[in-house]
Amino acid sequence: MSDFLLRLDWKTARKQADPDLLEQEIQAERASALGGAGRKLERALADLSASDTENRAQSLDRAARIAWEFMVMRESSGLRDWPRVIRIYQIPADVQKRMGVAQPRPHPD
Repeated sequence: MSDFLLRLDWKTARKQADPDLLEQEIQAERASALGGAGRKLERALADLSASDTENRAQSLDRAARIAWEFMVMRESSGLRDWPRVIRIYQIPADVQKRMGVAQPRPHPD
């Protein structure tokens, strides 16, 4: 979170003419988080393309999970053009097929 909220004097903020001050800060934080998620997706896709056959399944699962998280984050922000994201990030079909698939967790014994 930016230090804007940490140093904001709320009495002064309420007196300002701009009633959308907090909304602007929320939008800026949302954009920053979305940018970070996009970079994380780019790294996961790069790792997938560089992975060898031994680690491919693990890299594929990771890329699919991160792509799914990115999609959910975008949609929660009102950005719903998923085909465009697939084109921009060049998300492979095998990643798309695994998106949203829950991986089994080891049972705690």
